[in-house]
Amino acid sequence: MKFLRKSLALAGLMFFSVQPSVLASPTVSVPDFKNNADNIPWWSNRTGKQLSDVLSNELSNTGLNVVERGNVDAVLSEQELADLGIVSKTARNNNNAKTGKMRGAQFIILGGVSSYEEGVQQKAGTKSSSFMGASSGGGSVESSAYIAVDLRVVNSTTGEVVASRTVEGTAKSTSKKQASSFDGSALGNFVGGSSNSKQAKMFGGLMGSMKSESSEVEVNKVPKEKAIRAALISASDYVNCVLVVRGSCLAEFDAQERKRRSKTLGVLNFD
Repeated sequence: MKFLRKSLALAGLMFFSVQPSVLASPTVSVPDFKNNADNIPWWSNRTGKQLSDVLSNELSNTGLNVVERGNVDAVLSEQELADLGIVSKTARNNNNAKTGKMRGAQFIILGGVSSYEEGVQQKAGTKSSSFMGASSGGGSVESSAYIAVDLRVVNSTTGEVVASRTVEGTAKSTSKKQASSFDGSALGNFVGGSSNSKQAKMFGGLMGSMKSESSEVEVNKVPKEKAIRAALISASDYVNCVLVVRGSCLAEFDAQERKRRSKTLGVLNFD
């Protein structure tokens, strides 16, 4: 019995000592994004790094450990100086930078923008009305931009693609205009001509001199940066689900993927 109690205690100790490392979030790195569309007018040499930074931040917000690779040269320089004994201890941390202490990434998140196109869907409408010199009208224009981001989660040891996802969506921008006006000429002529009295003539002249105009324009445009960030937030939630949460979220993402594929297939008429 004593041996059994010791064994159970040892097993419990091993369980609680191993548990944190087992449940710890895996470490990932995010290389620069690729432009897989070739026709994105706003893409520059910095865009790939900027998108990598955005996804890295969103992954960190989900609780994943992200290894910094964008400033690796600065990190290596600090380690080399420490190795040569040039870096002095600071009052802040009282430690030198140590070589061989950079954490390796267990998974590499590869991302690319496969499509971004504005004006894929446009809708416009107008309406107007008038009565006795009073008129009102307006119009609206809606325009949608399409974005697609491809994502792969790669095991850095084996090179195996353990998960992949395509995030597709549209961002709608709207413009609305409302206008109204009043011209009392017609009403004044009607009132003034309805009677020969002096009062009617005066009132008709007063009405005829009344004029007013007003207009209002409202524009709600979704910036492309915000649309892309929304896509990358969805991508970070997927990576967190695959590598950490798992469980029911996998079924939810699978359902979303089936719906996405079905919707995409629906735009093409197959012979």
